[in-house]
Amino acid sequence: MLAHWEPVVEPLLDALSPDVVVEVGMAHGDTTERLVEFAAGHGCTLHGIDPAPRERLELERLHERLGERFVFHQDTSLDALPRIRDADAVLLDGDHNWYTVHAELTSLAEVAAAEGRPFPLTLLHDVGWPYARRDMYHDPRAIPAAHRHPFRRAGMIRGRSELAEHGGVNARINNALHEGGPRNGVLTAIDDFLAEMRERGEATLSYQGVTGFSGLGILVDERRLERAPVLRERLAELRSPEWLAAQCARLEEARNEVVRVLQEARQELRGER
Repeated sequence: MLAHWEPVVEPLLDALSPDVVVEVGMAHGDTTERLVEFAAGHGCTLHGIDPAPRERLELERLHERLGERFVFHQDTSLDALPRIRDADAVLLDGDHNWYTVHAELTSLAEVAAAEGRPFPLTLLHDVGWPYARRDMYHDPRAIPAAHRHPFRRAGMIRGRSELAEHGGVNARINNALHEGGPRNGVLTAIDDFLAEMRERGEATLSYQGVTGFSGLGILVDERRLERAPVLRERLAELRSPEWLAAQCARLEEARNEVVRVLQEARQELRGER
C-alpha cells in the first residue's frame, strides 16, 4: 500500500475529507505513519486493525500523536470491522484471500446500511498479480475449510498456475496450489461482492483499478461522489494520460532499483565464492 500513498491514497483522502479512516493490516506501520500524519493534519479519527502487530509498530507513539483519535484493535478484521462506526474511508491490506476480503466487504456494506450511510471509500491492495486470482493464508486455521483451497509454502511464477518447485515469489507464504477458478483471490472476491450487490439492487458502487506495485483497487459509492465532486475529479485523473505516464516513470524507477540491488547481490556472491 505504501507505494500508492503519494500518487493515489493521499490525494483521494484529501478530496474526501473523511472524519473516520480505518486501516486493516498495519504490519510494520509504514502506511500507518502516513495515516497518522494525515489524521493529525485533518482532525480525523484513525482506527488501526491488526491481530499481530510487528515490533517496529510503536503504538504508544501513535497514541501520543493522536490521543483518543487513534484507536487500535488487536483483533482480526472480521471481528473488529462490525464494531467500528461511521467509517468514511477504509484501507484493506490484510489477509489476501477470497474468504477474508469478501467477508470484509460484506461487513462494511452491512454496517453502512445499518447506519444509513454510503459505503466507505475502500482501497484494496494486491488486486494485481500474484494475489488477484490466487489465495494466500497468513493463518490457514482462521479460514473455514469450505473456503480454503489446498495450499503449501512455495513460490509463484507469473504465467504459471501451479506453484514453483524452487524459487518464485513469496515462497515462504502459504499460497493456494493453483491460480484461478471460483472463490480464489482478492480481485475475485471484489468481483463476487459487486455482483451480489447488483443482484440485491444496490448498484451504487463502482470499481476502479490502479496498475503497478501489486495493484490497488478502489471501491467508491456514487452517493459519496455526489457529496464530494473533487473526489470524482481525482478518480478521473487516475485514468488521464498524464497520470499514467507518471505511473510508468515510477514503475521504471522501481525496476531500476531492483536491478541495482540484484547486480550488487550477484557481485557480492561472486566475491564470497
